[in-house]
Amino acid sequence: MSKVFPSIIPDGDEFVDDSYSRQELERKEYPELKSLAADHPTDEVHGKMSKEDIVDGLVGKTRL
Repeated sequence: MSKVFPSIIPDGDEFVDDSYSRQELERKEYPELKSLAADHPTDEVHGKMSKEDIVDGLVGKTRL
């Protein structure tokens, strides 16, 4: 029988991923992506970028 280390056993709180995935972003329309980019204004991502650049810039960012 395998022994499981306590550090990898869930503590009862369900994990919720609150960041954007590439697949999720690629399904969105360009106007919605521009709006999301405007909500994350940085040098890396902004609403005046192409759809592909916005997707690249938002992958992994926390949903607002």
